[in-house]
Amino acid sequence: MRIAALLAVLLGALPSTATAQERMAPVNPQIDSEEARVLAIEDEYVAAEVARDEPTLRRIVDESFRFNSDRGITTGKEELIQGVLKMSMVGQTVTERSVLLEGELALVFGTSEIVIAKPGQQHSTSLLRYTATYVNREGQWRMLALQMQKRASK
Repeated sequence: MRIAALLAVLLGALPSTATAQERMAPVNPQIDSEEARVLAIEDEYVAAEVARDEPTLRRIVDESFRFNSDRGITTGKEELIQGVLKMSMVGQTVTERSVLLEGELALVFGTSEIVIAKPGQQHSTSLLRYTATYVNREGQWRMLALQMQKRASK
């Protein structure tokens, strides 16, 4: 009995791989699963932008879509898709993403580094901060709104 008690005390003193916050955080597999689904559709959207994959862009971007630019201009789905198809984007890296789920809406906050290649010119890179809004329509996450602006200097 004493050995079991001593073993319990010793095991309790060993460092844990989980932080106190992780041990106390409630686990909700449904939310984690939905966040993963939202990020997966966003990854698909980013790949479609770089590849200029018009059918995939049309499938992911909602009919009610609005893009709010840093120039104060708001445009819709067709303008976004036509703009993407005309871009000379050769790469995009998305980082610092977080997801906020609220019912059938999801907001994704992130940073995007976009690489543009124009013929005869050096590649240019833009570092942008963005908020993308997704809506779940009949079980499918679709991009409803997007706002992007240049990332502030650190």
